[in-house]
Amino acid sequence: MILIGRDLSPFVRRTAIVLALSGLAFERRKLASSKPEDLVEIKKLNPLGRVPALILADGEALIDSNAIIDYALETSESEVALCPADGPARRQVLRTSAFAVGVMEKGVASSYETLTRPAAKVHQPWLDHILNQITEGLTVLEKLAEERVFKLDPDPNLGDVNSVVAHDFITLIRPELVRAAAPHALPALSRHFNKLPAFKNNQWQPNKS
Repeated sequence: MILIGRDLSPFVRRTAIVLALSGLAFERRKLASSKPEDLVEIKKLNPLGRVPALILADGEALIDSNAIIDYALETSESEVALCPADGPARRQVLRTSAFAVGVMEKGVASSYETLTRPAAKVHQPWLDHILNQITEGLTVLEKLAEERVFKLDPDPNLGDVNSVVAHDFITLIRPELVRAAAPHALPALSRHFNKLPAFKNNQWQPNKS
């Protein structure tokens, strides 16, 4: 299998981590939709020009991180389930994931506002609204992480993956928001799981990807 996309995208990174934790072998093609020559290749797999995409062994292409992660969970070769099959534990993992993915989405939206628009075209009230959503999301994730860090399992669940990726992404693109929120449990969660190969080997490295 071949995973398309760079780890700068939190959606690509969370997908890569889940594939690795699921024990599935895959290669990387770190294409960027922001590069015209890469976009041509990406659109052959996803006409929307979005990453990630996963090319299966038979040539089928899966698009969107949710679909790829669902495939990884379905075909996982790991003995440890990233998401409980049912009950309150499953709902808690999915709830945490929903908040974390929301933070990722708003982080990407904030980047579009400031990096792709001329300064005179940025609508500051809208940007402030997006940044506030990120801050509120980080606050929720911090509270959830406080409950998690005191009973850390050696194996992360899907909520942990998404929380760490969201924290790391916002720390990268909006460090002032993380400093203002002054979280403690969320960075601790990040440090703990980023020691694992699945996380460590799928991090944004500007000079390599």
